[in-house]
Amino acid sequence: MGTVLIGVFFLLLAVSVPIGFAMGLATMAAIWTHGGLPMSLLAQRTLVGADSYALLAIPFFILAGNLMNGGGITEQIIRLANAMVGRFRGGLALTSVTAAMIFSGLSGSAAADASALGKVLIPAMKKQGYGGGFAAALMAAACVNGPIIPPSIPLVIYGLSAGKGVSIIALFLGGIVPGVLLGLSLMVAAYVIAVKRRYPVSEAVPLREIPRLIGPAMWALMMPVIILVGVTGGVVTVTESATIAVVYAAFVGFFIYRELNWRTIWPILVQTALDTALVMFIIALSSGFGWLLAVSGIPRAAAAWIASVSTDPTIILMMINVFLLIIGIFMEPLPALFILIPVLVPVVQAVGIDLVHFGLVMVFNLCLGLITPPVGILLYICANFAGVKLEEESRELGPFLLAGLVVLAIISFFPSTVLWLPRVLVGYTG
Repeated sequence: MGTVLIGVFFLLLAVSVPIGFAMGLATMAAIWTHGGLPMSLLAQRTLVGADSYALLAIPFFILAGNLMNGGGITEQIIRLANAMVGRFRGGLALTSVTAAMIFSGLSGSAAADASALGKVLIPAMKKQGYGGGFAAALMAAACVNGPIIPPSIPLVIYGLSAGKGVSIIALFLGGIVPGVLLGLSLMVAAYVIAVKRRYPVSEAVPLREIPRLIGPAMWALMMPVIILVGVTGGVVTVTESATIAVVYAAFVGFFIYRELNWRTIWPILVQTALDTALVMFIIALSSGFGWLLAVSGIPRAAAAWIASVSTDPTIILMMINVFLLIIGIFMEPLPALFILIPVLVPVVQAVGIDLVHFGLVMVFNLCLGLITPPVGILLYICANFAGVKLEEESRELGPFLLAGLVVLAIISFFPSTVLWLPRVLVGYTG
């Protein structure tokens, strides 16, 4: 059964069948060939997979991000970021990374960040003399932070899939330091390249003007603060915080920035429905796939094989990281999470690796796949805004991908970079 399940799944992927349909059809094929299982099992597990109160956080976070994206915050964030770092060599490149770090705390989606910021900042960089491939590669790498800095849909999914012992609050807090490290690493790489190529310095904003720019941007900056304070303080659950984020985003868009109105709200709702349907379709069909995978014994066999190689947590984590980096080249983060969590969580538990730490390592690793050809969606989005071919963008990607790999190594082998904030703020003990 396991052989059929995995074989049919990868065969369908090889002929470009969408990931959700591939999981559903592979599940049907495995049930049919087994003979002892009813086909109604697919429908039953599909409904079970989607029937979760905690999953309500996903559409609400998507809606909150879309409202903020369409609510006039992009320009305010770019102005603030430019005032902070634009005075340095390659200032607009540094502004792009800083803006992406701020935006990541609002949308929770890498593609949303790339779409909102890329269409403004990439043409602006080209206009100032930056290479199109450089601008696209930098923006794509900066937007990897979207699912790392909370709120994060992949971290919600990991927390729900890995088991009741994994705190989504701790995962959210654990994503802050890795996100900041990634942003700083990308800024260092961008600055070195800017100095070497003599990219321009943006017009320096007087320091006395920064407080004036913080005011308008503060409404946007407060949303992740409200989410984290509410959740960590025990006032609301993660799902309830997502609904509060929607109300707050709508209030800011309608009454503060005044960019939202009843005419513009409809496309935002339609886009949210489409985004939610895509995610929930994968979640629902992955339930039956994951259940059969577990029943087939493949996770136990994988865990036994890895344990036979070594029981050293460091070596295990190195092996898993290499495996995930390869998987990320060919598969999007969400379906990879659903397929691999049942396989890898028992392995890391057996050698004593903290599940919150591993969750951030796993999500961060798979998100690097968003900037690796041929599946890296961020590369396609940013190349389109830059008007360059994927090959030109990929040639500029090396320093930024290396920066991401350095941060991955840091958070993998120094767990305190992930666990420090959860321990300090919510008393997480692991």
